[in-house]
Amino acid sequence: MPSVLRYNRPATEAAQQAIAAALGAPGRDASEAFAAFIAELGLPRRLADVGVGEDRFELIGRNAMLSIFTRANPQPIREPGDVVKILKLAA
Repeated sequence: MPSVLRYNRPATEAAQQAIAAALGAPGRDASEAFAAFIAELGLPRRLADVGVGEDRFELIGRNAMLSIFTRANPQPIREPGDVVKILKLAA
């Protein structure tokens, strides 16, 4: 999720300020605040922590293009490479 927030920041700045405030970190980057929240919960923080390696990113990117949710993303995702960018942020 922090990687998705980073990718979407240009299109969702105001909403992300509200997210950061709701996480008790007003003025902080929402992706960093959310990453800290995840860490506090002891949850996995990287895709590698749950067994997803970079060797799967291209396949995930292609499959993600089939989802209506990908096409509805606030920051446009036009090709599988855009999804791979997000996955690399989460690697």
